[in-house]
Amino acid sequence: MAPLAFKKPPQAPPVFTGTPKSVIEDTKRLIDKSRGVQDRIVAEFKSPDANFHDVVLPMAYDENEMGLEAPIIGFYQAVSTDQSLRNASTEAEKLLDDFSIESSMREDVFRLVDAALQKKEKLDPESQRLLEKEHKNFIRNGLGLPAGPKRDRFKEIKKRLSQISIIFQKNLNEEAGGLWFTSEELAGVPQDVLTGFTKGEGENAAKLRMTFKYPDLFPTLKYCTNDETRKKIFIANENKCNQNAPLFRDAITLRDEAARLLG
Repeated sequence: MAPLAFKKPPQAPPVFTGTPKSVIEDTKRLIDKSRGVQDRIVAEFKSPDANFHDVVLPMAYDENEMGLEAPIIGFYQAVSTDQSLRNASTEAEKLLDDFSIESSMREDVFRLVDAALQKKEKLDPESQRLLEKEHKNFIRNGLGLPAGPKRDRFKEIKKRLSQISIIFQKNLNEEAGGLWFTSEELAGVPQDVLTGFTKGEGENAAKLRMTFKYPDLFPTLKYCTNDETRKKIFIANENKCNQNAPLFRDAITLRDEAARLLG
């Protein structure tokens, strides 16, 4: 039996009761709260007064709080059976990504972080690492570039890469391909896996449809004793979502351009 100290959980478990409306509202609430923290810091402190505890630490706490809710908001797009909820989750992720880019390129916040780093306070190792990491993140997000065309182009690239990532993942989430096999072709696959396959009708009568979703794919590749079936499944799965190929090429080209801009 668990000790008394561990019988009460430190926090409530996450709940997955979101609706399309609540997902967007919660996302905007998180963004407004986080933007408010940044705005307050900029309003209250000038560079000569900037330090780790007043500038970096409040943003770190805010990031931790957002991290409790944001992953759940984005989780719906991968697991919900409700198309409208999946779409809302995708839109919420776009809003969060846009805000992340906005935050990472705030020059007013960066000036305070830079001033805090230059102050060379005596900090514990963990705090020092966080300060250096935050400073480096601003540099990597383009604030080491002079204001003007190069920095503007870098921001455009960041936004386009975010869009590509969201579309790429949505294509994977919405992928609905599969293959039809006879029972003989699926020899060795456990019965409890086969019962989850769709039974065929018409020209696919007496066949079972295996999708490329992991609960179908992994056990079939693992247990099927027919090597031709495994080969067919592997090749078909590796060639799904061909519409993502041009997105992948664009992402590589843009990342290369961004790296060259940063130098």
